[in-house]
Amino acid sequence: MSEPVGFIREVKGDKVSFFLNRGTNLSFGQIVRIDSASKSFYARIVDAGSSSTLKTDEQLREAEGKESFGPYSSYRHVDAILFLEKGGKRIRSPTFNPDYMDKVHTTSQEDYSVLRLGGDLEIARLRSGEQVLGTVGISVEAIPLMMGMFGMTGSGKTNCELMLNARIIDSSPRTVGLIFDFAGQLLDGRGITPQRGLRDHQLFHTRVRYYSAREKKMLVGLYTVHPYKLRTLFPDITQHQVRLAQKLYKKLGRTWIEQSREAYVREGYKGVAGLTDYKSKAVIDALMLKLSSLSLDLFPPSDYSFVDDVVQNVSKGITCLIDISGISFEEQHHVTCLTASSVSLHYKRMWEGNFEKWKKLPTVLITLEEAHEFLDPSLPKTIFSDIALTYRKYRVGLNAVTPRPSRINLNVFAELWTKVIMKTELRRDRTYVTENTPYLEYSDTEIKMLDVGEALLISEPKIRFAVPVKIIHYPEYLEADSEKVDYNLPQSSSLAEMDEKLRKIRRAGESLE
Repeated sequence: MSEPVGFIREVKGDKVSFFLNRGTNLSFGQIVRIDSASKSFYARIVDAGSSSTLKTDEQLREAEGKESFGPYSSYRHVDAILFLEKGGKRIRSPTFNPDYMDKVHTTSQEDYSVLRLGGDLEIARLRSGEQVLGTVGISVEAIPLMMGMFGMTGSGKTNCELMLNARIIDSSPRTVGLIFDFAGQLLDGRGITPQRGLRDHQLFHTRVRYYSAREKKMLVGLYTVHPYKLRTLFPDITQHQVRLAQKLYKKLGRTWIEQSREAYVREGYKGVAGLTDYKSKAVIDALMLKLSSLSLDLFPPSDYSFVDDVVQNVSKGITCLIDISGISFEEQHHVTCLTASSVSLHYKRMWEGNFEKWKKLPTVLITLEEAHEFLDPSLPKTIFSDIALTYRKYRVGLNAVTPRPSRINLNVFAELWTKVIMKTELRRDRTYVTENTPYLEYSDTEIKMLDVGEALLISEPKIRFAVPVKIIHYPEYLEADSEKVDYNLPQSSSLAEMDEKLRKIRRAGESLE
């Protein structure tokens, strides 16, 4: 157990203030233990100050050397918020608070076991001042309860994404990932030093499938785009446009988009109107403008769609990494929404139609970078809002990754039960996070002061407080795990056994001669 670092000076509700022993250093967000009678309380440091017993005018004269007041006391006081109580073997939220003069301690390895921070997906280590203690993980059960990763550019989000998805790959086929990589960083780990990405994972070639538009592996056949998919591709589409699309599909079949575009090029809206009894020029023009935006590079005239391949792979526990860098934002939007929708609807239909088979599906986590572009309340609603709000019972989870959390719809933000909060400098984003996340009411200063790779982690219902963590460096994880990989290969014979078999074969051959 650690030595005392101070003692309680004042307690009010869940807020405690204590004097810090001279020469002792703590840090914002650090967890401390307070021993009080038969109980121990755990609290997070949220503020600190220093002063002396001199009055202000006396302090000024003392500083100028004009007058000496003899012995006096200077001191540091620290404010902390209670979050946990341990009484005997029982651990729960605080039922009371400590008393004046109770001793305050820094957390030790023994305290780490009390905090119960271990989870299936280990992504970080507990920070205690300048030290790190045991690992901190997110449980698999937390995946469908939705997640968010927030932090400014350069705060360590890419490394955190790599760690989380690496653990998901390790846990396959129990878990599986569907990852949308907007910057093309996750495959090779650009921005990580030393540079390591998911392709360096020991199980990449067996448990990961990579798709990229540059390698022509991300094609969606135009003949697979039915009218019901238009709402996914174009969230702002109107009911009148959908009705027109249904009429065209009924008339022309699977080539309806191709023929409609050809008729529109030849004769304008009248060419499309001649294919159906729909005569509204505004509706026809609006629909054809949308259909014309589907580029032949991503939407060629064929029956093949990589989305079907993604659904099959995810169902088998194979993580799918979809690199959408190098294409326009509109095309990124199409691919992302269509793929996520297809996977989510597959899980939903299996839950409704074949529950026993659904139970064998892996729990899926959809990693969405630039999430604010899809979850902004000022923009048309996308499939990702539906996933966050209604798909948890199907074991489909969303990980919303963004440097701008304040642009995420509040209803969606409230459903993100696991949050990894990294350094955030914009006051608007910090305020949004702290005001709308339990246990972060006093953490504005701490979030601003976080170093690269440091974060606060909350993962309800398992972790009901903000844990100060250091995200594990992905290259270090690769090195540590390189000797643990089991490829499930059959046991090979020893050299002595193989030599003996060769001698027997040789003797048999000689006898035949």
